[in-house]
Amino acid sequence: MIQGNPASGSSLFGNQCTTFPEIAFSYSAICRTFSGESANFLYCLGWVDIYEREIFWVCALFLAVISVRNPWRIPFSIHSNKNVETEYSKYFVEPIGSRDATYFEECKKTPKVIWQMLTRSIYSTEVEKAIKKEIKDVKPDLVYIIHFVNKLSPSVICGAKKMGVPVVLRLSDYFLLCPRFDFMYNKKPCEECLTKGYRTCIKKRCVKGSLFASVVRVFSMKVHKAMNVYKGVDAFITPSEFLKKKLIENGFDENKITCIPTFTASKSEVGKPQVGTYGLYFGRVTEEKGVDTVVKAYEMMPDRHVKIMGDDTTDEAKRLKAYIKEKNIKNVEFLGFKAGEELEEIIKGARFTLIPSIWYDNLPNTALESFQYSKPVIASNIGSLPELVLDGVNGYLFKPADAQELCEKVALLDDDAVVKKMGAASRDRLEDRFAPQTHYNTLMRIFDSVRRK
Repeated sequence: MIQGNPASGSSLFGNQCTTFPEIAFSYSAICRTFSGESANFLYCLGWVDIYEREIFWVCALFLAVISVRNPWRIPFSIHSNKNVETEYSKYFVEPIGSRDATYFEECKKTPKVIWQMLTRSIYSTEVEKAIKKEIKDVKPDLVYIIHFVNKLSPSVICGAKKMGVPVVLRLSDYFLLCPRFDFMYNKKPCEECLTKGYRTCIKKRCVKGSLFASVVRVFSMKVHKAMNVYKGVDAFITPSEFLKKKLIENGFDENKITCIPTFTASKSEVGKPQVGTYGLYFGRVTEEKGVDTVVKAYEMMPDRHVKIMGDDTTDEAKRLKAYIKEKNIKNVEFLGFKAGEELEEIIKGARFTLIPSIWYDNLPNTALESFQYSKPVIASNIGSLPELVLDGVNGYLFKPADAQELCEKVALLDDDAVVKKMGAASRDRLEDRFAPQTHYNTLMRIFDSVRRK
């Protein structure tokens, strides 16, 4: 296992914070046997923040699936003061900055830190040496890598391959294709780097609005391409068919890519589905999530009520709350961040949930969590969302950023019978397509085929 800074868990799972070794344990709980044979796994994870719900659920819910298998727990990570010490901590590398910092923005920009940022973005001999040492000592059968960019660098791939160990890489965003990771520019999807070259990113200063950051990111991508880093990956896992398609369109070997959707467990204790009284958005309140479309839509529907649940201290949340105050909008309610039972009760009380993304959203877990509670979902017709929401079956799709069309879709759910029917279809889709066992079976097949090459 290869891991990084402290990971925060999905609020539906309970406590906010789950440290990397614990996640490593829960995910590696699936990784003991395939074809009836004993096998050890090294699991690699760069970092996870509180809203990386996909990563957490993929890791943590495996514990519920096959925790009885009691496998080897082999993490490789970055030291953090929030980490739980394990016998493998001795292999961990130092983070950029201090052990208390999770994000680059939290680090004091000393010459040493800046140098670390550069090397970790491009290639780290320190990380390569550390993972090779651990591989030599623990002799894993396979390395499974998640979310390593900038924290550990692609040196984890090279280190594993130099030791003769197969590598499986799970992708959660578009970092192999887009310097920004999200294909966004000026509040719209943008693929100019793919059609005009990565100089476009530098010209537009796409990465954090910084010329320096954009140059470093583009340079690192070119270096990795020249080194054929990703040709050393034996198998790629994508959570969505949309991401798989983008990779194939841009030269990646189709035979190496498998879509294994994120999953979540059914909640048998939910009971009879509720037909609630309000619309609900929950998740990050950031620009690319399109929450402003929800606000504008409900401004046009003063007789309906919507709740927005998520960190309300972000710049986007502050902007939207100021707009609501200025326009005297009474039917849009910001709840802030919620967790645990409080979050569950709010979801249960919703009539439907909203996913108004304006970016190529890559299978958000808010949809799956909605399905758990038999809620229809109204989502933007973009990215992977049509893979989750079947228009007219378990919800509706609308044109991204089109507040008027969103109003029209909301009106279609005024009928309680329609809400119940679509809610039941959501639950069925969860159990059919996004069940833990389905994820596990496919992943084990990939692991088995890679190990036996």
